Amino acid sequence: MSCASLRHRFEEEKKAGLTFARALEIYQDLSGSVDAHRVELEELQARQGDPERVRYLREHIIEGEKLLTEMRALRLH
Repeated sequence: MSCASLRHRFEEEKKAGLTFARALEIYQDLSGSVDAHRVELEELQARQGDPERVRYLREHIIEGEKLLTEMRALRLH
């Protein structure tokens, strides 16, 4: 799932009342997505792949890392 889709799902869940279990599930999905993007980026860079795809992956990694940071800062009440 894309980082943008996961952000949307996270925001929707927050509005509806985010549970710890759902936050953890989204976090794990997002972490896996970011890791997959990193691997793909490394492979593209190693073979000097499409610069547009490299840019796209970098943007998604940055977006995903921002959401991971936001999720790590969540506080339970």
